[in-house]
Amino acid sequence: TYTVNAQFIEQWSQSYNGTGNFNDAATSVAIDDAKNVYVTGYSYGMGTLNDYSTVKYNTNGVQQWITRYNGPGNDNDIVTAITVYNNEIYVTGQSAGSGTAYDYATIKYNSSGVQQWIARYNGPSNSNDGATAITTDALGNVYVTGQSYGGTSTSYDFATIKYNSSGIQQWEARYNGTGNGNDGSNAVTVDQYFNVYVTGYSVGA
Repeated sequence: TYTVNAQFIEQWSQSYNGTGNFNDAATSVAIDDAKNVYVTGYSYGMGTLNDYSTVKYNTNGVQQWITRYNGPGNDNDIVTAITVYNNEIYVTGQSAGSGTAYDYATIKYNSSGVQQWIARYNGPSNSNDGATAITTDALGNVYVTGQSYGGTSTSYDFATIKYNSSGIQQWEARYNGTGNGNDGSNAVTVDQYFNVYVTGYSVGA
């Protein structure tokens, strides 16, 4: 039997109160090569309900910048995932559209917090869609996956999207389980050969 004694000492602590002075919640965190910390989630805004909110802290916990995103529907926008590649930041989640219900909304920021592009995905039924996970490959392509309503015949399906480094959609892959019920993917990864793997939950026959 081995016993390991370790002492954990808090280095720093930070909190963020949004512009609406109401409920704010972080959902994901990432670090870059220089050990800067990026925290993302949703934050209540003045007249905008919940917005995407991403904060950068340096290694000492000093806030570097904050960036917010309110979707075209001016309703709830919820970030679910973040990743960093080459010191560029990518977030994705669910964002209210204008006449499109909720859509995937994926945003790329540079290291200064300046938005480089935003890519929105509205599924085939013009209904609710929400991304849950994001990753990049060695060429800077971006992959997001989640749950997208396919219609009454398939209900919710896996929906995985590939964007190039400029935010242009390259392909879309959907999966409907054998039970034609609610299916949704929760995670995505890419191997060295650029094969893409997603997993989640699916209703069987």
